[in-house]
Amino acid sequence: MRALRVIGIALLTAIASAVLAVVASLYLTELYHVSNFEGGRGMLIFFALAPLGFMVGFIIGLIVALCSRETRFGGFAKAQVFALGIAIGLAVVVSGILYLAADHPPKLDGKSLALEFELKIPPALKLPAEPSVQTLHASLYANNRDNRYALLDYDKIASRDGYVFVPGKASLLSQTFNRDLFVSIEGEGGASQFIKLRLRAKPRKEDEAWSDWMTATERADLSPVPEPERIALRYRVQPEE
Repeated sequence: MRALRVIGIALLTAIASAVLAVVASLYLTELYHVSNFEGGRGMLIFFALAPLGFMVGFIIGLIVALCSRETRFGGFAKAQVFALGIAIGLAVVVSGILYLAADHPPKLDGKSLALEFELKIPPALKLPAEPSVQTLHASLYANNRDNRYALLDYDKIASRDGYVFVPGKASLLSQTFNRDLFVSIEGEGGASQFIKLRLRAKPRKEDEAWSDWMTATERADLSPVPEPERIALRYRVQPEE
């Protein structure tokens, strides 16, 4: 009977810990910008973090059950509650440490922020008659975990003085001053370009005004961009809608 009680406490604690691991991981993996490409985020949670939580919970329950000397249902319930308390406490501590260590999205006046921008594509680069996400796209790159596609407003593309102006927007997901906008025109040789942003890690009120125009100097292969082919950019910070 003692063996069954020990196994029962260990299994119940393990199941509870696995559930806690899944619940915490759903938020933390999003906070750490874990890619969901081909289900990667879900696989990490359910095939790595949940089993880890199960194993940790089983060990906690096993140790508590073996150390408990009380018998009957009262002893079982007391040991089970104690084991669950340890598992919950450990989950809170680990989640709290990971939360504090994460790179949180910047905010202004308590609101999340987006980068509103406008691309200025020179005549030397030829766009299709009707640009689309397949032929013209951009992403805001900060690091390997913070690299998200920007939303280009293809319906508001305009031409002036031979240049093509493309508006867009991208969420700011991390606090870093090392940001680039990566612009790519498919089928146009050398038209994948990095534009370095001069934006604070924590934007201020003055960053809500449009910046000066700045141009790309580097291609995707890190080679220099000839001046006639350089894509220009201006931007401002706006509250997320």
